[in-house]
Amino acid sequence: MRRIVEHELTGRQLVAADVRLPKLLRDSPMPSLDLLVGQRVLGARRRAKVLVSDWSGGLSLMSHMMLAGQLAVIRPDGRRAVAGHPVPKPDGTYPHKATHAILTFDDGTLLHHSDIRQFGWMRLMPSEEVAAAIDAFGFGPEAIGPDRIGIDDLATRLARRRIPIKQALLDQEVLAGLGNIYVDEALHHAGIHPSRAANALTAGELARIHDAIAWALERGIEQGGATIVHQKAYPRDGFPAIHGREGEPCMGCGGTIVKTRVGGRGTYFCPACQPG
Repeated sequence: MRRIVEHELTGRQLVAADVRLPKLLRDSPMPSLDLLVGQRVLGARRRAKVLVSDWSGGLSLMSHMMLAGQLAVIRPDGRRAVAGHPVPKPDGTYPHKATHAILTFDDGTLLHHSDIRQFGWMRLMPSEEVAAAIDAFGFGPEAIGPDRIGIDDLATRLARRRIPIKQALLDQEVLAGLGNIYVDEALHHAGIHPSRAANALTAGELARIHDAIAWALERGIEQGGATIVHQKAYPRDGFPAIHGREGEPCMGCGGTIVKTRVGGRGTYFCPACQPG
């Protein structure tokens, strides 16, 4: 999503903002996106799962897509760039009934913010206030990118947790940016059972998890988000390999994928590849 905003919208001027779900801005310091009309997109950045678009006029828009958010940019010639949840269909008709905000730019480009679950949010604020707003979340180190967590730091943070490794990796104060799908994929790729105690991992297991976290997120970014509809996965190029595939054969060993719950979250694993 960050890459789409950066590549498709930088330099474009907003001419209209249509917010169809008022609660999108429920916690916003500035209550209306109309304040962005006439301003230009300067760029995009992110911290953990929070997307920040910076605008002229000293304004920034923070957004979090939560479980089912989607961002779609449609150019006047019909070209489109879509990332996030697969509903609405990326090649389908927009706006969808789940489209809750439409931004129109000076060249006719449209940005559609959709969220079938309506859990996501936007917060418009002065750019100078973004750093403090991000700090308030208490995010841990990044899971991917040039500043991603080092293996020694990861080992130290996990050594403090007597909870299952699946639960620890979902804690955004331990590691920022991992969601349920990508923890399952990383643990499968590393051959680690999701219920293993986070503070009982060997050095070799920690090294495999450290590598697998980046691997899982890179695969997801390449796809613009894993395709999972009604808890069923539709893998592309072998990803996702485990999440959303209960009862199907493991791509690694051919065994049967099992679904359980760890820390209250639906969790998929292969008993053969990830022994308890």
